[in-house]
Amino acid sequence: MRRTLMPVAATAVAMVALGAAPAHATASAVYMDFGMSYGATTTSGTIHFTDGYTASVSAAVHAVSGPKRICVTGWNGDAHDGPYCSAYDEPGGSNQGFSKELRIALPGGVQEVTIFLNSDTATLKKEKCTRNGCSLF
Repeated sequence: MRRTLMPVAATAVAMVALGAAPAHATASAVYMDFGMSYGATTTSGTIHFTDGYTASVSAAVHAVSGPKRICVTGWNGDAHDGPYCSAYDEPGGSNQGFSKELRIALPGGVQEVTIFLNSDTATLKKEKCTRNGCSLF
């Protein structure tokens, strides 16, 4: 009887240990370029969707009239990380750089990134990017 319980107990402990660890993301890594303009104001950048839980956003904002910035949020279903926003770019200055790593510890990791081009009073443009492409919404 004791011999039979030992393998069963070891299997049960192993199953509990495996269930306690979050599942690893299984999607392949992809680089996705994005860009938006509002009048002469522009923003562009790249999202690196990793094969893990993260997506890294690198971007720049070029403001022509009034301060502008971008904000990003990572999504996997209803789970999200963000929003995170750049500093404002002022007209006549250098482009405002921005980088942020988004992380969602769920199977598939970050599946979608939303990017908002904002003035100091309103959202001017919105873009949604996945591993398959980007589109304005």
